[in-house]
Amino acid sequence: MTLAYRDPSIPDSPPARWDPRWKLAALLVFTVAVAFLRSIPALGVVLGIAIILLLVARVAIPIILTRTGLLLLAVAPFVLVLPIFVENGWPIAVAIAMRCLTIGLIALFLLRTATVADTLAAARSLGMPGTLVMIAQLAYRYSLTLFGEARRLRVAMLARGFRVRTTRHAYRSLGHAAGALLVSGGERAERVAAAMRARGFDGTPRALVPFRSRTVDALAFAGIVFVSAALLAWEFAP
Repeated sequence: MTLAYRDPSIPDSPPARWDPRWKLAALLVFTVAVAFLRSIPALGVVLGIAIILLLVARVAIPIILTRTGLLLLAVAPFVLVLPIFVENGWPIAVAIAMRCLTIGLIALFLLRTATVADTLAAARSLGMPGTLVMIAQLAYRYSLTLFGEARRLRVAMLARGFRVRTTRHAYRSLGHAAGALLVSGGERAERVAAAMRARGFDGTPRALVPFRSRTVDALAFAGIVFVSAALLAWEFAP
């Protein structure tokens, strides 16, 4: 029997079968290249590459459009304000928006082609400090847990007739609820830590399925690196 399972939120695709270590290294190189690009044509190319990667990974079109809208909404204040204070600032604003959008879509590609646990295990194998890996993994897991606890606590308060008002009683009740949530989270963390130590956890994150490098993984990495180098050469060519 094996504990390995396939996350239903990750469609089966060639990028999903890409070794997480090679994939993470390639996307880091590509992201650094995107951060150095300034011209709109070059940024248009990398934005197109990011969209193509998402389509190859079989990410649903509505998800791509939703994340794109959220990214554009987040960067909109900078894009709208910059031309006011900088002369001929529209090209700079458009370049900033395209750069942020491309990096955000790359992050979406990473999240939709590998589980967070596999990605963090790959980061550890690439040299990321184990403490940072564990902090990231626990923060991810416990943020979901705390949101669930907060939702249940809110339903329980509403079922007992509580309504948010600008009164002393309402503020005191919200303070008690927040304290109960923090105490519950701390107790849960202690129980999980004890259970992990009882199972021999040594602080090293491991994937459920061992990583296996293939020739196609290395070739895909080399292709991403080559494209990144070509774009940088195009950008900084005299």
